[in-house]
Amino acid sequence: MSSGYSIERFLQNTAEKGAQGERFEQESERMLRIDVDGGVWLKPGAAIAYRGAVAFERLPTLGADSLKDAAFRELAPLVRAKGKGRLYCGRRGSHVRIVRLAGESITVSWDELLAFEQSLQFDPHFVAHGIGLAAGGLITMRLSGHGAFAIATHGEPLTLRVERDQPVSTDPHATIAWSGNLTPRLQTDLSWRSLFGHGGHEPVQMLFEGEGFVIVQPYEEARHWNVDKKSAEKLAAMFTA
Repeated sequence: MSSGYSIERFLQNTAEKGAQGERFEQESERMLRIDVDGGVWLKPGAAIAYRGAVAFERLPTLGADSLKDAAFRELAPLVRAKGKGRLYCGRRGSHVRIVRLAGESITVSWDELLAFEQSLQFDPHFVAHGIGLAAGGLITMRLSGHGAFAIATHGEPLTLRVERDQPVSTDPHATIAWSGNLTPRLQTDLSWRSLFGHGGHEPVQMLFEGEGFVIVQPYEEARHWNVDKKSAEKLAAMFTA
């Protein structure tokens, strides 16, 4: 018995869905479809294909309003896709999840953020409190308003409720997002390394206290940044000064 598909069946099974729906839709579990009509914000490298009159423009470092803004644009660059057409996005085969905000706010780890509508307000932050990027410091994006955003996760995410009498501790490298009313802090715990086997990584936890939620994924590989460690630490200092 032969295996595989005929070319006709393969093309049929893998054809784009094509149906018009919300501006942000899942083309598949691992691919995001965006119907661009005006503009949308993406991470560099997120776009894998498009059709129509769509142009891409990176938010430049030069011309930033402040040193902090310039540092953000260097560490966590944004690309604006503008025009009218259809855009497909993904990231290394990760699972795509779409979230629609209706006036709420949420903080998302930059590493997992894929794209968001330009109707959302965005504000970058650096979670460090004296702990460096390599040790677990996170670049994050606070999104608020009305509109959709997409994240790319490794496996199925888990949402944990945070209550006043039940704080939650997480691995920074496995933390995806948290409710906008929470402000986590990083702390060291010598038992954390022995329990989770982080090897050379610092034994760092994120501690969430108050009321809200935090979202984690079953994946905790150290983040990788697009600048060398020494430069990244200098730039990160601007966020926490």
